Amino acid sequence: MSQSSHANASQSDQRDALLDVATTEFAENGYEATSIQKIASAAGISKAKVFYYFDGKEELYARVLERTLQPLLEPLESAPPAESAKAFWASLEAGLNYASEFSRHDPFAAALVRGLYQRGEDTPSLKRLIGTARTAIGAWLRDGRQLGAVRTDLPVPILTEAVVGAFMQIDRWLAANKASEGVSEDSLAGLSLVALAHDALQQRIPNELEVDVSYAAEDVPRDTDAYLDISTTVTQQVTMRNGRNCLPSPTFEQEGFELFDAPVTFTESPGDGEARATYGRVEAALKERLGASFARVFDHTVRHTEHTPGQRPPIRIVHADYGRNAGHRRLTELLPPDAADRWANARIVVANLWQSVAGVVHSTPLGFVDIKTVQEKDFIPVTVHYADRDGEIGYYKPNAAHLWYWFPFLRQSEAVLFKTYDGQPGNNHWSCPHAAFTAPNSPEEQAGRRTSIEYRILLAFEDE
Repeated sequence: MSQSSHANASQSDQRDALLDVATTEFAENGYEATSIQKIASAAGISKAKVFYYFDGKEELYARVLERTLQPLLEPLESAPPAESAKAFWASLEAGLNYASEFSRHDPFAAALVRGLYQRGEDTPSLKRLIGTARTAIGAWLRDGRQLGAVRTDLPVPILTEAVVGAFMQIDRWLAANKASEGVSEDSLAGLSLVALAHDALQQRIPNELEVDVSYAAEDVPRDTDAYLDISTTVTQQVTMRNGRNCLPSPTFEQEGFELFDAPVTFTESPGDGEARATYGRVEAALKERLGASFARVFDHTVRHTEHTPGQRPPIRIVHADYGRNAGHRRLTELLPPDAADRWANARIVVANLWQSVAGVVHSTPLGFVDIKTVQEKDFIPVTVHYADRDGEIGYYKPNAAHLWYWFPFLRQSEAVLFKTYDGQPGNNHWSCPHAAFTAPNSPEEQAGRRTSIEYRILLAFEDE
């Protein structure tokens, strides 16, 4: 090692030793009662040497705080984003427990924080510490909002200030009332703080929302070259019920739609080949879940919001994906004659499996109508002319009897399966009307952002 390297190492060691001494002095005596001379004497160096390393007492104090308290923020700054709302709240509990253990094992940290508050809010050191905390907590809250865990009725900066302010007030209270009312630092830093933060920050999901949906107008085209033309609609306000809170939960057979664990998950929008590679897993999962004798995924569509140029957007008109006889026609189109004959007497169902492929669905979620509340007269058949064939889809007229449901903040690990055709519907309607709508509780920064995939599945059910 060269002479200059030895000198640099020696200076670094001396600077660290000086910070160690300053940490003890500031923690035990506070900022005002600690002088540069006192620190220099305790460190066994001259006062001039202190000024060689630091511009003055304020900078020395700031470096002590930075070195001592930075580990408290590291879990927020370095932890990977949680993958679910449950994991998000678990990370909060882990962070508070970490802070509690940190303070317990490093008593200087708690003393230094309290000394900050005693100096007042306008000191540069406190402003710097709070600014760092704001940045880390704001990023953490935005991650939680992406997961549907953190409330969306208030801007993130307000929630950040609430969190920072709450913890500052707790520290101030502890500094002034350390032994009063039987409340200790250990108890406040435990589950009670987790509960306080959870109650203040958690997403408010109502049981019902009043929203606008777009039904077909009387003069909607019955013959068109455009798939799902939404130029002729009538807006109607409906009550959208939270399907997560329904008891019993809506089911595929009874209401026409059902929420369950997604057979496959994506972290970003899949390419065509990547999506098709998952068809087999979707088929196997639905056969097991529904007890179907046969399942064939025959198509998929990835949808982006209206603000994504060149991509297929969510469909806002209340519609059916297929016409009244689509199921058996699909059977003969998809399977060779002998295979189609095999299921000729079976109950044929066409279903749509809808799920997010890029985070939680905040905006333009799908709403579903309970098939028991739909009448045949509500359906408007529409012939669509394609380049190589004619197909049939359908719109729906408004009906005050329709009962609407949605599943707020759909996660990537979830999917909604709903009927688009049932060859033997019994007393129920044969298809589940559905449409995208604007959720009033979508956060501003998420408005217009949703990427989802729809699998279309042909199912056959044989009698026992």
